[in-house]
Amino acid sequence: MIFGKYHCLVIQNNRQQAKRAILYFFGGGMIFGSDKGDVSVAGKLAKETGCDVWFPYYPLCTDHCITESYDMAFECCRQMIERHGAGNMSTCGFSSGGALAIGIALHNNAISVGLPQPRHIVAVSPGEVPWNSEEERMKRLNDSDVMVDYAFMSKVKKFMRYGRTDVPEYMISTSRGVYTGIHKIHFFYSSSEVLYGAKETFGKIVEFCGNERGGA
Repeated sequence: MIFGKYHCLVIQNNRQQAKRAILYFFGGGMIFGSDKGDVSVAGKLAKETGCDVWFPYYPLCTDHCITESYDMAFECCRQMIERHGAGNMSTCGFSSGGALAIGIALHNNAISVGLPQPRHIVAVSPGEVPWNSEEERMKRLNDSDVMVDYAFMSKVKKFMRYGRTDVPEYMISTSRGVYTGIHKIHFFYSSSEVLYGAKETFGKIVEFCGNERGGA
């Protein structure tokens, strides 16, 4: 239990704690919760990597500001590092979960508490509210995307803010954070999805900060 009210499922292959752990975030646009398929993916991830997998049921923006989602996720991150040690924790996520997988490292930079950064970050189609030339690129891809509509990406920030005006921009648009000190980020996209429009922005930022990146 995180903060005495949020649940986090921990999946282990053995009774003994593994050396390394993965913090796995489900997707859903910050408005849909997880399902059996998400838990199944987390289980397969644990089995195939030999790592413990933490699966946080983070608060959604239907009833909470995204700052609360970040607070809960960051506390999971802190507890994992406390148990597994620096350099033994990675993050992974899909869609909005991919944004959180990156965002936790950005949050660590923003609040300057000196927590070790994740060993690896794997972001599959990370959610991104467009704020620059991403907007036109996402619009051009809208007709080819059968899952996500551009209109949702341009309007979801209202839900994420939940009435607040003081939400850090990197929590709304992940590409607006500080990437210094983040070592390896792996991005994975389909070239036919709206979110692929943000790939160029992420690529430039990661390269500017001197970090390694993978995936396309």
